[in-house]
Amino acid sequence: MTPTTTGTQQQPAEMSLAGARAYFAGHGLTRPRQGRLIGGVTAGFARRFAIDLLVARVAAIAGVVILTPFLYLPLWILMPEDAPSDG
Repeated sequence: MTPTTTGTQQQPAEMSLAGARAYFAGHGLTRPRQGRLIGGVTAGFARRFAIDLLVARVAAIAGVVILTPFLYLPLWILMPEDAPSDG
């Protein structure tokens, strides 16, 4: 068990999937059953933060397109190639 910022120990249930879902639900982040395209994550964020759904979807797509090179390029530089094969 790891200590939290308040110095108390987290319970195992808080560190589980059920605990994570309870945390998100407690903060108003739930995926709607209606009006979602794939999983409803962007729709949930849009509803929680009172953002237009189209704006949230465009921002999510732009974020993926913009952030992907920042993750891929360093990995491309840092990750070594396979050793040459003898065959």
